[in-house]
Amino acid sequence: MKLPAATPYDDAMLDQIVITTGARLHFGFFAHRPPAPAETTEAAWALAGGLLERSNFGGIGVMIDTPAFVVAASRNDGDRVTFSETERADDAATTVSVVTRLVAQYRCACPSDRRPPPCSIDVRMMIPSHSGLGSGTQLAMAVAQALALIAGDGQADPSSLALRVARGKRSAIGVHGFGWGGFLVDGGKRAESEIGRLVARADVPDQWRWLLITPPDSSGKGLSGEEEVNALAQLPEMPPSVTERLCRLTLLEMIPALGKSDCDWFGDALFQFGRLVGDYFRPVQGGQYAEPRMAVLVDWLRSLGIRGIAQTSWGPTIAVCCPNLESAELLKNQILADDRWTSCQAQIASPLNTGAAIQL
Repeated sequence: MKLPAATPYDDAMLDQIVITTGARLHFGFFAHRPPAPAETTEAAWALAGGLLERSNFGGIGVMIDTPAFVVAASRNDGDRVTFSETERADDAATTVSVVTRLVAQYRCACPSDRRPPPCSIDVRMMIPSHSGLGSGTQLAMAVAQALALIAGDGQADPSSLALRVARGKRSAIGVHGFGWGGFLVDGGKRAESEIGRLVARADVPDQWRWLLITPPDSSGKGLSGEEEVNALAQLPEMPPSVTERLCRLTLLEMIPALGKSDCDWFGDALFQFGRLVGDYFRPVQGGQYAEPRMAVLVDWLRSLGIRGIAQTSWGPTIAVCCPNLESAELLKNQILADDRWTSCQAQIASPLNTGAAIQL
């Protein structure tokens, strides 16, 4: 985050705070195990392969600068939530309800001596929900950060904030992405109450761009909440061989490629990562990709020689890694000129190598 490690705001409440987040691209888990029966013992875990096998979820992701949340908060005589995002007025009631719940959650979970005063919160810009862009976590983290600073709690780290608003139950990419930006590696967690560990982070080359393509209707909206929990419960344990391959692609291919600014190298590894994850989730999302039209698009792009293509989270958005703005614009125009994709939404995003912006 653009907040110093030591701040002058720890002991004094601020009058107003504005938080601007980016969006999160999540390319899949490293591991997944359905919940163990309650009677499972430590001895049973050891027989199943040792304590190290207990780490669950994890994965990789990237922060991008758009779409974004802009959340403003200020002290007030009483709690008040408003929504002034003009382009998505249909989401106003839902967003106001969500933010109201987040404020109540935060007040119950934060230390009693750091409880924020009554405040007014206005959502000025938002990330589309259920599109694979991490909207739920980014909104929750923005609200939590604003409330912490208004209460004078400037030292609360992203993991602490996430626990106060019940985020990071599975992936922690959005939590750490809110704090630090860049390309993030979540090492997973051993207990339900934990936030996944940030084990590696790297800047994405500034000249690279992400082209996001989303189908035009809501039929392919990604899973979330209870639907996601139920879908994951239907899956068998991810084979260790798949976990090993995903980790190797990340640590031996993608991170070195970022250091070399080699978009083709990175893209090849990203595509392989996405295919492996898509094969594992095929039984609950209907195919390697959540939306059949996006699967056809991926095959078409690959036939054109485009390398770095992956679904983000449960989709339906597909993200394409491009080496620069010019190539991203050319590809965007080429996609939208084809009758099969002309009704899709397409936008270009830049890498976001910093955490959420904080304006006092």
